[in-house]
Amino acid sequence: MFSVFLDIVGYTKNRSVEAQSDLVGTLNHVVTRAMDALTVAEPNVVLLPTGDGIAIAMIDIAGVDVHLRLALEILRLVAERNAAETDAMRRFEVRIGINENIDNLVTDINGRRNVAGAGISTAQRIMDKADGGQVLVGQTVYEVLRQRESYLSSFRKFRTSGKHEFEFDVYQFVAKEAHGLNVAVPSAFARPGFERPKLTKFTAYYMCRAITARDFLEAHKGDAVRDYVAVILLGFLATDSLEAATTPSHEEPMTKTWRAGSASFEEQYHHYKELEFWPLAEFSTLFEEKHLARYRQCFEGDVLPNYAFVSAAGIEKLQTDWPDVAGEFDIPILVTEQDADKERQPTDAR
Repeated sequence: MFSVFLDIVGYTKNRSVEAQSDLVGTLNHVVTRAMDALTVAEPNVVLLPTGDGIAIAMIDIAGVDVHLRLALEILRLVAERNAAETDAMRRFEVRIGINENIDNLVTDINGRRNVAGAGISTAQRIMDKADGGQVLVGQTVYEVLRQRESYLSSFRKFRTSGKHEFEFDVYQFVAKEAHGLNVAVPSAFARPGFERPKLTKFTAYYMCRAITARDFLEAHKGDAVRDYVAVILLGFLATDSLEAATTPSHEEPMTKTWRAGSASFEEQYHHYKELEFWPLAEFSTLFEEKHLARYRQCFEGDVLPNYAFVSAAGIEKLQTDWPDVAGEFDIPILVTEQDADKERQPTDAR
């Protein structure tokens, strides 16, 4: 059973009772239109009003991503409605949580169908961590969608806790092309003033390898699998660099990169490019999640980081955290605006 839980953010804040009532009617209309667009309806759907929101239980619905597509259609329609609404009290945002589990269909005291179980309850807890315009999904949903080509590298992972301090993972869906979708980090997970963790030495070597390979990778932007190949090759090269740095001088380092030390970067790139697509994509995604995701600010990309290319902030952090490693690869020191201002200031005459 798929569970989609949504509510209106700040439902009562700075709104009249009449405006609140209108918003409930508008939300009902939006959800009905979204369901019609995806052709999902009775008897496979149970709608449960929650006052300022709606819980949608989808039973035996075909399509592995129908819940996410429904959520995105709801956000699109809300954005469309807001663009046409002139009254600020009647513009609104919704937040959405999605989960999948085996729940029970029950009959409530009014003789209507209802849903009970951990699936829909967890969907609400997932939704509670989202801000307006955001979609968060649970582990079961993520495990299915992350293997699909349309959703590769489309989720941002967070660890959270719910009732009785039970910890679980939630995944934020992020995609530029989704109208009305808010891809900022949810405020529940934002930590103002939090200092980014120091780069691991492995990550420092990975970034150095990426920086030195930048011109080659940019020249191959037409390759559909370039970014996957880059992550795998750079990861193996970084592994070999770390192995060489930590192996005693009287021992021979154990290399893992194909033809390490004898083949050029271009030859190695084309070797790994010959891998089948799904192992290539799966391995690179797992590698990103394990080694690179917590340093996403160090890589280029407005929404989704591209781990083949190190950003200016990443170069600066590399030089701060691991100057010796950066020196091994002759990574140039960035000149900041503050440094440039100091250079422009005249020195005292002596």
